[in-house]
Amino acid sequence: MAIRLRQRLLPEGGAGDKIFPPTFAGGTYCWEQRRIDGKSVPCVLLDSVSSQANRLEEALVELAATGLIELPRLVSRFDGELEDIGEICTLAAPHRVFDAIFRDSNTSNGKPFSKSELYKQLATANVRNATALFGSSPSALLFGCWDSTGAAGGGGNRFARAVTSEIVGIDAEWGSTQGGVRQCPLRVSAEAEIAIDPQGDWSLVGKSAVGKKERAKGTRPSEVNHGSILLKVEQGTRQTVDSNGAVQSQRLPLKGGVTVDYALQTTVVSLTALRRLRFPVASKGDPDHAARVALAALSLVAITAGRERGYWLRSRCGLVADGLQELEILNADGSSSTLKVDRASALTAYEDAVAKAKKAGLPWSAKPVVLRPQQKLVDLVRKSRQIQSLGG
Repeated sequence: MAIRLRQRLLPEGGAGDKIFPPTFAGGTYCWEQRRIDGKSVPCVLLDSVSSQANRLEEALVELAATGLIELPRLVSRFDGELEDIGEICTLAAPHRVFDAIFRDSNTSNGKPFSKSELYKQLATANVRNATALFGSSPSALLFGCWDSTGAAGGGGNRFARAVTSEIVGIDAEWGSTQGGVRQCPLRVSAEAEIAIDPQGDWSLVGKSAVGKKERAKGTRPSEVNHGSILLKVEQGTRQTVDSNGAVQSQRLPLKGGVTVDYALQTTVVSLTALRRLRFPVASKGDPDHAARVALAALSLVAITAGRERGYWLRSRCGLVADGLQELEILNADGSSSTLKVDRASALTAYEDAVAKAKKAGLPWSAKPVVLRPQQKLVDLVRKSRQIQSLGG
């Protein structure tokens, strides 16, 4: 059983406009062949499952910040010289509720969070008892988390994603680029030689006495962002499968963008995954059902709020809906039915589900649990900034 959304998307510039996927190691895009309508079709990843999760979490944080929803979460609050960091909550930290940022923070009474009762409850949580997670960070049960830095190390408990979403470009064609030159308005010559001191400042030495290949690191104006920059064209291998099933290879420019027939966002809320979770509390009601309904409602809030935020993925990769597809409910027998829901109705359903979860005796931290970074964490960030400022 699941809730599913299959939303067709088009470039903001219209059908056929070039869009730019994310790049991975080596500056490559993530290409693959997918079976669509019985045919092998070249596709390219436009937004990964992890990236989509982050966008849905951002949508939830926005709603919580404006007071539209109650959303239990941990928050580590930085101030003083690290005030620019602000707050990092469990919906922004890489490992969510089990992130080292929270482990290395203190509670309001100045004691290490890792020694608190809540931390102990979180560390011992599992699919048979996810009550503590539900009460302090329910979103982690939707988007997945792993206690990889706790007492058990890599053997810590894991919670698989119950919500997955990705955006893929369908029937994608490689774009092309010829590179170019970023012209310096000051006409700074590449033959000028500079010296960079240990503090990262630079001074002029004069004209270089050696050729380009002999130039030492830290002597070029381009290393302090002066002068014209040559934008190189790197080549990659495109592989396609022909009608006979043979793989064909072709060398083409990397980072040239793509054109697609359309993009497809596929979002799934696995109700089967939620049914694996247990929430034992002293209650005469059915806390398991109440918690699962609240989690499903929270997922609908995230999905509908995410749709309202739009599909700007990165520079030159903005997408718009090609019509508005409805969500579906998938039943155990394979049948499906339409689920008509928008952000307003999802918010109402979530508020009602939370009220019933509380009535069933489930814990619920309506206000964030605020932590403060320990001094060693502050020192680590400060030292890292010093190293980076020196180019280390």
